[in-house]
Amino acid sequence: MRNWARNPWHSDDSPIFTLTYPPQADSQMPLPLPIISAWDPRATSSGSLDPLGALRAYTAIATTLLPGATTITTRPRYLSWVCAGLRLLDELPDPPRGGQAGRARRKRILPWERLIALATGWHAKAEKVGIDHPCWQALRGVSYVRTAVSEKKTSFDFGMLKNQAGVGGVGTYWVTLVQGGLVEDASARLTSRGEALAEAFLSTKGTPPRAKLLAALAGVKGAMSVEELTSWGAVGSLDASVAGAPERRHLLDALLESETHRRMATALGGATRAHSRDDCFKQLQERLAASRDELAGTLATVVAVTRPFEALHGALLDRFDRLRSADTNGRPVAGDIAAGLVGAPGALGDLAAALRASLDENPALPRAVSSPVRQFLVAVEPVCQAKDAASLLVELLRHHERVQSGKSDPSRQPKQPWVELRPREVLVSPRFALDALPTPRPVGGWM
Repeated sequence: MRNWARNPWHSDDSPIFTLTYPPQADSQMPLPLPIISAWDPRATSSGSLDPLGALRAYTAIATTLLPGATTITTRPRYLSWVCAGLRLLDELPDPPRGGQAGRARRKRILPWERLIALATGWHAKAEKVGIDHPCWQALRGVSYVRTAVSEKKTSFDFGMLKNQAGVGGVGTYWVTLVQGGLVEDASARLTSRGEALAEAFLSTKGTPPRAKLLAALAGVKGAMSVEELTSWGAVGSLDASVAGAPERRHLLDALLESETHRRMATALGGATRAHSRDDCFKQLQERLAASRDELAGTLATVVAVTRPFEALHGALLDRFDRLRSADTNGRPVAGDIAAGLVGAPGALGDLAAALRASLDENPALPRAVSSPVRQFLVAVEPVCQAKDAASLLVELLRHHERVQSGKSDPSRQPKQPWVELRPREVLVSPRFALDALPTPRPVGGWM
């Protein structure tokens, strides 16, 4: 499925539901850290871009198949960054310590995240690479880093994201760090495995001397020059292909810590099989089921139900996308024109029936997944039972309005619909309008 309202200058978005290995440039390190959903479990309701109410189901599927991995945890070297920051923090005077010091320790390494991101930015500028280059692709707050470089910053004295603690690298990857056995959650203390990863990263050839890094982290003015930052960025960026063998080994060990991750990695069988196509997901389901292992069997039921769930949700999103292209200037659109864009119900009823059958045929499906998927199915039932284009238009927009009214904006008011249903007409919000009729999603081609 396609991403909503992507900002090309800010790489904090990612495709909504895909399953893939890290980018090709990281191919020297085939780490099993897939993107399975852009629905981030840590996201707030006010920031949700979920027009048809599939958020809870997607979150349940994602956290069951790959616990600790979210849509935005796609760059494994962030784990090295955070571990290295915590390691250096303990070498500074008076670092926060204790069983409940986690929040304070995470806050104290935010400057470290900005510093190494800045080094990455200087390297990217020197190499004249675009935003999709592996050195900073999916870097949290990349637009802020670009600004800091343009202002010739050489320290962490710049802002990065409105809420760096929550949506920056530390906050985004924290669950994965804990799940991978690298840090203790409450205390934010490194485990022995986290310490080993930190040392492997800090020992990478070309990394500045420890004393210089500590001085920079302590805020010593002029601790690092542009040239030093640029050189460091070449070996310390998010591009995992430049990581040394020890670091890659520790990362792989952490990312496969969960037994669920191990089963999924085995069933995927390598990056060449990890494509967002229905035949690949069918093969994944079959390989999990054939293992005759209870955990793998449970994961197979999740994949089995996810396939028809995604087929139904994708079909509904296609209809909704067509409505978004009805007008881009905030002018009302006649109901019959809008109905013509939505089209006849077609196979929606069959897709809903297929999902219902899959739920019934998989009694071992974890309740954490079956409950939100069934709730979604019940909620869209009136849409799928529509008899013609006009009734489909009405039921689809009524469902969308119910979904939006259940969310709140930053002022705690109910969120407004993207497409408003009025008597004999509809109104598309310019913010969410599409400037052209979208290309339909291929059947079974998105997940």
